[in-house]
Amino acid sequence: MKFSGRVKIIETIQLQDDIFKITVERPVEVETIIPGQFFNILATTSGLPLLRRPISVSQITDETLEFTIKVLGKGTEWLAHKAVGSYLEIMGPLGNGFEIDGNLKKVLLLGGGIGVAPIKGLLEYLSQNDVECDSVIGFRDLPIFSEEFIRNSMHNEIISEKNSAYKQGYVTGYFEQLVKESSYDAIFACGPEAMLRSITKVADKFGLKLQLLMEEKMACGIGACLVCTCKVKDGDFDYKHVRKCKEGPMFYSNEVIFDEA
Repeated sequence: MKFSGRVKIIETIQLQDDIFKITVERPVEVETIIPGQFFNILATTSGLPLLRRPISVSQITDETLEFTIKVLGKGTEWLAHKAVGSYLEIMGPLGNGFEIDGNLKKVLLLGGGIGVAPIKGLLEYLSQNDVECDSVIGFRDLPIFSEEFIRNSMHNEIISEKNSAYKQGYVTGYFEQLVKESSYDAIFACGPEAMLRSITKVADKFGLKLQLLMEEKMACGIGACLVCTCKVKDGDFDYKHVRKCKEGPMFYSNEVIFDEA
């Protein structure tokens, strides 16, 4: 059931200079949330910016919802200054989240940048349901949620492009190494489109099918603005445009057509 209304902020934590998380009370009306789904959050009191901000859920409990937000403009900056005890206007859950088979035994999770946030929510959900999880998370510099990934993963790699305190490189290389060494019942990923395009090429090479959470360019979150369209296969030789926020944001890697960089 979709909810639209006010929720109380019970905690705010700044993770990095431009990344923070907000924990709110979970509305009793929201019975089921699938990892990978998102909520539209009103990010203004003045009417501008006009569009709500679609934010995926980075943790789901019986009592709370957690949103992890990167400051990218006036709306997300406004959210960053919301105080504990104040209220947010939210609508959701929206979109199609990850497809989670009840028979999963061992899975691999891949996250890049702010895309690690919904992957963290998925990891916590799976580990609580006795699924063995390996994970690889990559960042330009410093990681977020590293402790949570280490705690809930059987094997975890933290990758940094710039920071020598962590393993150097990109998620793609470590992904290829892991799929050579192990087999997985499912592979889940979220991150920048360049990362998803790269790991899809690796998946095609090994005949694997990934679940990709493609939320990077969503705007209105309800399918009205058409900013978030992407190409997916339509039959053997054709394609069609779909909206990430409505038909996704989860797509299988073998159905997405990426534009070449």
